[in-house]
Amino acid sequence: MNNKSLFPALGIDRLPMSTSNSFEGTVGRELDRGFSPSTLKPLAKRVFPSQTEDPIVNFSLVSPLTEGGAVALSAIVKPNFERELLLLLYRLLSNLGGACLLTYNGLRFDVKYVVQRGGLYDLNFEDVFENFCHVDVYRLLKWLDVGFPRYGQKTVERCLGVVRAIRHVSGGNYRLIYNDFVRISNLPPMFYNIVDSFGCLRIAGNVRSLLARRRGMS
Repeated sequence: MNNKSLFPALGIDRLPMSTSNSFEGTVGRELDRGFSPSTLKPLAKRVFPSQTEDPIVNFSLVSPLTEGGAVALSAIVKPNFERELLLLLYRLLSNLGGACLLTYNGLRFDVKYVVQRGGLYDLNFEDVFENFCHVDVYRLLKWLDVGFPRYGQKTVERCLGVVRAIRHVSGGNYRLIYNDFVRISNLPPMFYNIVDSFGCLRIAGNVRSLLARRRGMS
């Protein structure tokens, strides 16, 4: 993906957003029009599984609307329907090519994980992601060095005053909460995923405001 330079007022030509050219991204106004599938949930025993052996069971897409609104799409399935879930995600992303994809720590986890799991079903997500401008908001925040005590998503949201609608679910207990969906179709794990995605958009909005202030001072 070609570099689309941003922040000319800051003298910045290239952002350290990616470990490979495949997912090189840009920021600026893209933060306003981006959408976030920032939480692809594998049925994992660990928050960030080192291997990609766990099936993806949930994804969410959230996109901003005018006047502060948002539209959300989320899908959750039992583990044996992973192929159908990933096929749905593949088709959705294929139709959204050209937009800005926002993730929170997606370069470490979400993007790589879905590429690997999709490959098991002959779904070439890497080609799909090539059509997006990808901004990893987590890496952007760390690079800007805004002074948060830690940069985990929930910590950043608390620092920004973002109140979560779902508080009893976390990455650490997601597998346990997900089991309630399998047993009795409880939906908190799906709502938690939407909240994660929307939180990424909220953080991105604050980053955009920060960058605008910095440009104003330059």
